[in-house]
Order: sequence, then structure tokens, then C-alpha cells
Amino acid sequence: MYNLDVEHIREKLREAGLKATNQRIAVYGALEALGHASVDSTVSIVREGLPVITVAAVYNILEMMADAGLIGRVLSSGKMMYDITPCYHDHLLVDGGREVIDLDDPEIHETVERYFSSKKIDGFRVKGARIYVDVERMINF
Repeated sequence: MYNLDVEHIREKLREAGLKATNQRIAVYGALEALGHASVDSTVSIVREGLPVITVAAVYNILEMMADAGLIGRVLSSGKMMYDITPCYHDHLLVDGGREVIDLDDPEIHETVERYFSSKKIDGFRVKGARIYVDVERMINF
């Protein structure tokens, strides 16, 4: 079972303009514990404390939180993943997207941001850029 700092989560939800229901607290707490997660993996964790919650309810809560800017979205191998970190940042997609890890490399991020800040794309304004790097784990023998 994951640890919930309920007051911390209530405050995060309120700051995002969302009501702090038990289900929302549980979903946010699960995502905090996981960092990056699919709906299914979030459901598995949430059901430890709320066994009757539906997949649809968890999906709707995650989407609501993402729309409110409380969490982020990451597309991995055609599957939506949710990210506890809502701001634009870069990711490693490990082994075909089975795992998502934050890529903390300021040089890469600054290079991409600098490129797109001067790039003109007709009819669009660039809001931000994210890098997704496909990697595979190296097995050392």
C-alpha cells in the first residue's frame, strides 16, 4: 500500500480548482507513488484502498487532473501515460515504452527550446517542446 499525505493532496487539488474527493485523493496519491503510470497501473494501486472504483472513474479523474494542469500526459507506444510532473519536460521511453523515465538534461532541453523559439510554423504558436528518446536497457554480464 502506498502512503497518502492527504492534506498535501487536498491542497494540490484545491490549487488546481478541483474538489478533493476520496477518489481523487486516491488517484493522485497512486500517481505520486508511481511517477508515470497508465490507467491500468493506477487502477491497480487505487483498488488497494478503494476496491470498487472503476477503470472509467480512474480514467476520468486522470483526464480531469491533466486538463486542470495538475498532472501531465505522456504518449508511450501509442498508450497514454500520466505523469505526476505537469510541466513540459523530456522523457526516456524504455524498452518499447514499457517504462517512462524523466530525462533531466538541461542542455538537450535548452537546445530544443532555443530551436523552436526561433522556428516559424505557419498558423501555429509553439507552446513548448518535449523530447521522447527511445532507449533499451543494457544488460551487463
